[in-house]
Amino acid sequence: MADEKKAKAKPKQKRVRKAIKVASVIYVGHVPRGFVEPGITKFFSQFGTVKKVKLARSQKTSNPKGYAFVEFESDEVAHIAADTMNGYLMCGRVLKCNVIKEPSAALFKGHKHPYQRKPRRAMAIARFNRPKTPQQHSAQVKRLITRTRRKREQLKKLGIDYTIPDVTVQKSKRITFKE
Repeated sequence: MADEKKAKAKPKQKRVRKAIKVASVIYVGHVPRGFVEPGITKFFSQFGTVKKVKLARSQKTSNPKGYAFVEFESDEVAHIAADTMNGYLMCGRVLKCNVIKEPSAALFKGHKHPYQRKPRRAMAIARFNRPKTPQQHSAQVKRLITRTRRKREQLKKLGIDYTIPDVTVQKSKRITFKE
């Protein structure tokens, strides 16, 4: 029966990416902080037509990692740009430029999507403030009761005469302290 399913199943078609022209892509290393995609495109367009720019960014912070890839219309322009810009001093950093001989087809994956910083703080606040399930709420109450009991025992061991208020749960499922 499993063999029949395999025989009937159609083979998955792989997405074929367009091959990049050999040697029309350059690697730009030691990129200054403020030098981002539009600036890179504008700067390298002085050598010839720039087709694509991909600036490597951190997934967590979305800040540039310090290197980029630039694809030109022709490979002669790419060689000229790489030779000219290699060792160029920009904003206190020396650029490193090399022509990539055999670029990967996935090199410029997602280059068309505009850069958008993720609102990490707002996501964390929303995650923290989301409504709790009854199981989560009861576990939270149990932890709070256990913690207050341990604190009472610790205070008693130390000989400190202090009473911690009891924990009560109201119908609105909010934890309050009884005086």
